Amino acid sequence: TWIGGDRDGNPFVSFEVTENALRAQKNLALEHYENELNRIYRFLSPTVTRASFGDSFLKSVEADRKYLRVDEQELFNRFENEPDRQKLMVMFRRICAAKLENQVNWDWTGEKVESRAYRSDAEFAADLKAMQQSLLENRGERLLQDINRLIRKVDVFGFHLASMDFRQHSRRHVDAVDELFRLGKVTAEYAELEEAKKIPLLEGQINSTEFLSLKDASEETTESAELFHLIKTAHEKVSMEVIESYIISMTTGVSHVLEVLLLAKEVGLTGAINIVPLFETIEDLTNAPQIMSELFENETYLAHLAKRGRQQQIMIGYSDSNKDGGFLRANWMLFTAQQALAEVCDKYDMKLTLFHGRGGSLGRGGGPTNRAILAQPPGSVRGRIRITEQGEVVSSRYANQAIACRHLEQLVSAVIVTAGREEPVPVAPEWIDAMEELSQLAYDKYRSMVERPEFLDYFHAATPIDQIEILNIGSRPSRRKATESIGDLRAIPWVFAWNQTRVNLPSWYGVGTALHEWVGDDSGRMRLLGEMYKAWPFFRSVFDNVQLGLGKADISIAELYSELPPEEVGVPVFADLKDEHDTTMTFVLKLAKQKELLQKEPWLQRSIRVRNPYIDPLNFLQVALIKRLRDATEEGDGAGNEAEIEQLIEAVRISVNGIAAGVKNVG
Repeated sequence: TWIGGDRDGNPFVSFEVTENALRAQKNLALEHYENELNRIYRFLSPTVTRASFGDSFLKSVEADRKYLRVDEQELFNRFENEPDRQKLMVMFRRICAAKLENQVNWDWTGEKVESRAYRSDAEFAADLKAMQQSLLENRGERLLQDINRLIRKVDVFGFHLASMDFRQHSRRHVDAVDELFRLGKVTAEYAELEEAKKIPLLEGQINSTEFLSLKDASEETTESAELFHLIKTAHEKVSMEVIESYIISMTTGVSHVLEVLLLAKEVGLTGAINIVPLFETIEDLTNAPQIMSELFENETYLAHLAKRGRQQQIMIGYSDSNKDGGFLRANWMLFTAQQALAEVCDKYDMKLTLFHGRGGSLGRGGGPTNRAILAQPPGSVRGRIRITEQGEVVSSRYANQAIACRHLEQLVSAVIVTAGREEPVPVAPEWIDAMEELSQLAYDKYRSMVERPEFLDYFHAATPIDQIEILNIGSRPSRRKATESIGDLRAIPWVFAWNQTRVNLPSWYGVGTALHEWVGDDSGRMRLLGEMYKAWPFFRSVFDNVQLGLGKADISIAELYSELPPEEVGVPVFADLKDEHDTTMTFVLKLAKQKELLQKEPWLQRSIRVRNPYIDPLNFLQVALIKRLRDATEEGDGAGNEAEIEQLIEAVRISVNGIAAGVKNVG
């Protein structure tokens, strides 16, 4: 889970929020175990007069007396002929004590630390296994079903319920280390130093037996550093599994990883957590293999990895890479980066786990996940994979048990098939050359659009981005900084806005021009693309997703929104969008040898056709409401029409929710 742990650009995820989230998770797990013990207690009633019990189990029951208060001894003695119930009685009270202790602030110290509360899930599991063994040894197999299930739950959920990933932007660590180095008189200009000069300073402090002081540090630096104290406390109060990974957004160099290692070392966490670089932009994905090579050659970082069993987790971002470089370039750079990272990890004998930061929409890496896994580069999966599942996807994939089981089976199947291939799918050199050229052409076209002088005006005027940004639906603010720049806009509202207008730009823009310019009149090149589509899972997956993005788009509805900006902005930008849409559709259909979009997936084609007539009126209403809202805002200028403006804002919000529900994608 990232709930309470994802701090990247989110001022609302405070130290207290994170601690409360961790405690809430533990409390939920303990509450469940409490209810399970109470339920098992009601039916597990073998007596010493009718059944046998293991000697070690009976000794453990007698030893449990020390956990009972004086007023509880009488009840315990009342069940002296039912040892299972005596055991469960004590276990129940120890779980209740752990739950009560968890409700107290984790910094609290005193007598309660020595209470009867379970100190760990391992202690609780040991008691359950003692009961399990006693029943197995004494013909109690038929009574084991619920005990076995509870042991399995403890094995999966422990006392932590779910492992929480922490994530923070690399800039926060730079600022924190810069201030700590200045206060500690290490250097007064760390943040301005070149990368090559930062690394020795970081290595020296990590390997030093002295510690940096937080005295006189700013509130922001103190929180960045004390977050690692919280990780340490959580490990002690809950378990090591409660926080296993610390993710660094916008990792652009070795120093960004060593900065986190330094902050971890300051509280004794070296080797206790995975430090996970997140490579997001096109440039970062290109540089990722070189950065990891330098890290694997760094003795200080190697010492940390040795304590982690030489396991390295690397996260790759599908969202910012798409927003930065467009659909085709992002997908190709992700593919090549994964392949290169796998080779680097092989070279240095590191156990790689790739963490895919996929979203629900096609523009953020969405689409059929099992196909995406099967299309991964050779050697990049190896039986281990992590994938993000966002709110809207969690609901659609896991709310129904049958669908959840099917989805998980598809994931597991794809990972097993990929890992079990004796020979990877051969990728011909000419395929790689073609994909490199195509992705570059698509990138150039995409950047020519988003860098147009009038594009930013079009985006803000022709989409409901202003209303999306104030919707109470995201886990983080929609922008990293308070600017109108697309660079600072997060990928979710970027994709969400284009989905609302039915353009779906992030899932196809630039592809048509790339195909048109690369193929030209060369029939041989078109045949080569056909071979790639037929034999290369990656290529087929990418272009099937382009087809899906086009299938969900509706350029005639999008034209309505182009009337919202001034004519000198709306007309040329929309003309470009429509031309690219038509070109892309022509070439994608030709490549797939189809007469219409989604022809090979008639169920999906029909689903879109059935639902669109119900969504279209909402788009007409939304455009009209946005016009009225802007007119009211311009005319009002503080003249007492606040109530009308608030009504219109609420109406636009409702239309946003309705369209999102209809197209089944947010961002």
